[in-house]
Amino acid sequence: MFSVIAGLGIAAATAAASIWNSSKDRDAREAMLEELKKQGQITQQDYNGIKTLIEKYYDERGSMGSRQDVDNYLADIRNWNADDYDYKFDKFGEGEWKYDKTKEDFLNPYYDAIIGDTADQIQHSAAGAGLGRGTGAALNIAKGVAQKSDELYKTALQEYNQDKQQAYKEYSDYITNMQNRYKQMQEADKYKLQLEGQLANDYYNVMDQRQADLVALEQDKLKAKTAYDTAMTGLG
Repeated sequence: MFSVIAGLGIAAATAAASIWNSSKDRDAREAMLEELKKQGQITQQDYNGIKTLIEKYYDERGSMGSRQDVDNYLADIRNWNADDYDYKFDKFGEGEWKYDKTKEDFLNPYYDAIIGDTADQIQHSAAGAGLGRGTGAALNIAKGVAQKSDELYKTALQEYNQDKQQAYKEYSDYITNMQNRYKQMQEADKYKLQLEGQLANDYYNVMDQRQADLVALEQDKLKAKTAYDTAMTGLG
């Protein structure tokens, strides 16, 4: 459209100059000057109208993004730090894993009473067998107490190991879950940056196209004016 308008100015100027140079007729010259002036006014009006249409089109079209999206994108890029998504043990004060219990914590709280009952039972059995409190009875009591004590300690050790393994598993699972959470946060923020980048890019694309259209219009306007001035000079 722009080049057509410029072409009208050039065609009118060429025709006017041709008529004047060939006929040298004063009336024709005046008529051509008037026509050129009229054409110049129309061309200017057309350019102003086209510029208004261009600006109206882009104002109504707008863009998916905005200047605020650009500012947000730039701020998030500057603040993005990969270390923020690396879970560290001391981040919430956990430090290295510790387990403070011992197998004694799992020993039957009635250990002494159980050992005493065991000794009494063996002694009662020995008395019933006529062994009394002699060496044989004492050895049986000592052996029975040692066996019961060993049984109680083995049970405590088994419970201690099971509890320790469970505690470590819970801690390990917690660390794994926290690391996964940080990874998910990182992926979410990356996706957010990607979307912000697309919005910012869309905003600049629309602004660039608007400016390109206005510049192209001004260039065509300059071409038409140059042709008009040249024609007017030729008729002067």
